[in-house]
Amino acid sequence: MYLFYTNKIDGEWAVLEETEARHCVQVLRKKEGDAIQFVDGKGSWYTGRLATLHKKECRVSIEQRVVQAPATKVDLHLAVAPTKNIDRFEWFLEKATEMGISQVTPLLCKRSERKRIRPERLERILVAAMKQSLKAQLPILHPLQTLSNFLTEANGEQKLIAHCNPGEKKLLKDIYSPGKSVCILIGPEGDFSEEEVQAALQLGFEPISLGEARLRTETAAMVACHSINFMNQ
Repeated sequence: MYLFYTNKIDGEWAVLEETEARHCVQVLRKKEGDAIQFVDGKGSWYTGRLATLHKKECRVSIEQRVVQAPATKVDLHLAVAPTKNIDRFEWFLEKATEMGISQVTPLLCKRSERKRIRPERLERILVAAMKQSLKAQLPILHPLQTLSNFLTEANGEQKLIAHCNPGEKKLLKDIYSPGKSVCILIGPEGDFSEEEVQAALQLGFEPISLGEARLRTETAAMVACHSINFMNQ
C-alpha cells in the first residue's frame, strides 16, 4: 500500500500536489476511479477515489475519513542544534517522526558548526517518514533560530536542558512527570557553553542528564525522544 499526503482538503474533495501527483501518475500508473489512501498531517486518514489525473495535480473524491490516535500522547518539543554532517540530523528527524514527536526546532548555538539548513528538504524527510511509518500526524518543523531567541519563546509544562557541563543534574527519568508537555534542549557537537546553560536556567529550564555515556547530538536527541514516549505509554 502506498500512502499519499496532502493538506489541500476542502469538504468532499482533496488535491494531490505536484510531487505526490507525479508519483501517482508516472510511477504508480494510477487511473481515474482507482482507490487511494492519504493523510493530512493533522491526524486524519482518508480513503478516496481519483477523479482527475495530471502530473502536476490530482483531484480526489473523499469517501471516508478516520481520525488516528496521536503517535505522541503529550506535546514533545525537541530543540536541537543541527549537526555539521547534516545526514545525522536528517536521520534524527526521520527516526523521531517514526517514534512520535510533536515539534522540532533547529537551534543555532555558540558552538554550532552548521549555521544553515534547507527547510524544504527537511520537510520532505518528515513527510516521507510519516508516510513510511503509516502515521497521520506530521511533526511541526520550526525555522532555524538562535538559542537566545528560542529561550524567551519556549513553552511547555516542563522545560529541560541536557548538557555535559559540570554541575548537579537529575536523570531525565527522575525529573520528567508523565502526561506533561515538555520542551527539551539538545546542544551542538561541542555542547552548550556555560553561558548558554546559565541563560536557560534563569528562564526556567531544568538541567538533566541522559545517562553516563557521552552521546552524539543526534543520539542524545533520540534518547530523549524515546524516553519521553516510553514514559507516556
